[in-house]
Amino acid sequence: MDSGNEGTRMSDNGAALGRAFAAERNAADWKTYAKNLEQQLLAANANLAGNKALKDAALRELAKVAPSNYLMVQQNRQRIYDKDFDAVVASGRRVA
Repeated sequence: MDSGNEGTRMSDNGAALGRAFAAERNAADWKTYAKNLEQQLLAANANLAGNKALKDAALRELAKVAPSNYLMVQQNRQRIYDKDFDAVVASGRRVA
């Protein structure tokens, strides 16, 4: 057997093994990243539900003490919401 060819095959095998380890590491990194995104999404959804409940409770109380308040009009609340929502989307920033 030609020792030159054997060295090439061992080198090829080593390179393939290196690529396999790198692919496995890459897959593990993506799995960790996906799990982190799922946790962030769950936290965001829970936060959204909590904020909605708080908003609804605050509006019920505001309706009792100041039924003509500016915030009792849904369109006014939507304008406030849209302003900040649009600013975050336009900047592309992540909210912690």
